[in-house]
Amino acid sequence: MSKTLLRCAAALGAATFGAAAVAGVNSHVTFDNGPEGWSINGWDTPDAAGGNPGANLHWANFVDTFGLSLRNETNADFIGDYTTRGPVRLSVDVNVTSITFFGQQVSRDLVLELRDYDNPPANYPYVSVWLNAGALPDAGSGWQTMHFDILDPTSATLPAGWGGTGAEDPNTFEPILPPDRTYASVLAGVDEIQFTTFVPGFFYGFTNFDVAFDNIRITAVPTPGVASAMIFGLAGAGLRRRR
Repeated sequence: MSKTLLRCAAALGAATFGAAAVAGVNSHVTFDNGPEGWSINGWDTPDAAGGNPGANLHWANFVDTFGLSLRNETNADFIGDYTTRGPVRLSVDVNVTSITFFGQQVSRDLVLELRDYDNPPANYPYVSVWLNAGALPDAGSGWQTMHFDILDPTSATLPAGWGGTGAEDPNTFEPILPPDRTYASVLAGVDEIQFTTFVPGFFYGFTNFDVAFDNIRITAVPTPGVASAMIFGLAGAGLRRRR
């Protein structure tokens, strides 16, 4: 049995919600019944075996690419209005066979990004909020679980560890939320969810990925308000902050 990674990328602070707010938040995609709206860089055909257990969605790209994104824009369990769901945990099992940059094993982070495509600012395709869970498991370490907690989806401000996109800080040039958008307003209309190696504000060199995903889940947070934020720093060759 694989060891669960305790890389909980979570917002700090307490959140109080009634049981009705989290009722029905329990979806589990195993890929045994097909992709259920999920794809990796456009690839949506699961492998029948080798998962944790059973089927899994596997990206083995030995032609250079910049990164990978596990995304969904059609499965209603993972998109829509998060402000009505209460505190939720999004988790995914990951198996890294290799991530190489110029023939060397490197590390890449995994980010949860929630995108709203409605009425974006000029020159931006969407507005999003995102959270970095830190480095993917080491190559060859087997199936591991990474999870992200959304403790208060009704917060007007970005919780600790969260970032936004849709505008740019004029001094640091880092991505930020537009002045007329809030954390809650983005989460109220999520059109797409991504687990991605693309950290907003960074760009990447050509990289080869052999990575599989399984058991994508959305559940109520086990103990709302007490999870701590453990945000890991960026690591790995071949990435630079955009300037």
